[in-house]
Amino acid sequence: MRTSKRLAVNVERDSVGAGDDIFAPHAKRFAFQARDTLADVLSAILVAGYLAKIAGGKATWIVEAAGKPVAVVAQQWGAPKFLIDQTSLVTDCVTPEAPRALFFRYWCQLDPAVVFQCLRLGQPLPDRYGRDE
Repeated sequence: MRTSKRLAVNVERDSVGAGDDIFAPHAKRFAFQARDTLADVLSAILVAGYLAKIAGGKATWIVEAAGKPVAVVAQQWGAPKFLIDQTSLVTDCVTPEAPRALFFRYWCQLDPAVVFQCLRLGQPLPDRYGRDE
């Protein structure tokens, strides 16, 4: 049986607040198999508890690979919603040696369904701090 090549993926996320910066580093390396899908990778990162938990249970994250949005993760959702094929191999989505192969952009407590729809349709995102009408 042949084993898949292992690779380390650089992951980083936005800060959610000043206290968040004290407790955990935002940049981390995760090891995966080259045959792992984007869904496998995001699932492993979420299970590892990498993202900050927000009081009130509502946080929206835009997942970027190579600077492009690939999924939306929400603290209140059971699973990510993908903007690309979730069965895409991680090696097709990221450049492992990039300083931020995967980046989780914090979009505060905005409705994740609205954020997902805007990204899916190529529309401007609402202000992350809710300053839009």
